[in-house]
Amino acid sequence: MIDPEPWVGRPHPGPRAKPYPLSAEQREAVEAAIRPARTEVRVARRGQALLLLAAGVGSGDVATLLGVHARTVFKWKARFSKADDPTKVLADGPRSGRPPSLSRRRTLHA
Repeated sequence: MIDPEPWVGRPHPGPRAKPYPLSAEQREAVEAAIRPARTEVRVARRGQALLLLAAGVGSGDVATLLGVHARTVFKWKARFSKADDPTKVLADGPRSGRPPSLSRRRTLHA
């Protein structure tokens, strides 16, 4: 995980970023979600962004640290704000598109 301390007090123009409200239970849930070795990269990035935002790191700095565009961080912030529990929206939602055409049953060729 990225240490937010050097980024929180970093001098930069404009007002200070307000820490994103995150309860202790939600913080633990996010840390647990990004810890496993099999976590998807996109889920881990969103989780790390949520932790950095909760520490009071600015959106531009979060984008720099995670290697994404600043607009992506703003979209994530909006996504977290709309949800009752931001830990529930770390993973992608269902995607539209054509459903799988192959059945899950195994067929035997004689």
